[in-house]
Amino acid sequence: MTVVVVAEKPSVARDIAQVVGAKTRASGWLHGNGYVVTWAIGHLVGLAQPHEINPDWKAWRAESLPMLPDQWPLVVLEPTKE
Repeated sequence: MTVVVVAEKPSVARDIAQVVGAKTRASGWLHGNGYVVTWAIGHLVGLAQPHEINPDWKAWRAESLPMLPDQWPLVVLEPTKE
């Protein structure tokens, strides 16, 4: 079984990897000894923009208010997508 650990930032991931013996580096993670240690950088997801939920909400109009979808979806942010 492989255990995946997601750390807050790269420096914390390196510290965890050292403790658990994950010594092999790859692009965006370290692995070994049954562990994969990776990290996040900043916010990973955000709320979808109104027009991504309903195209009618792209142009601001008072009659469109309030914009209250049944669910407000999350979207993966571009800077942290990879």
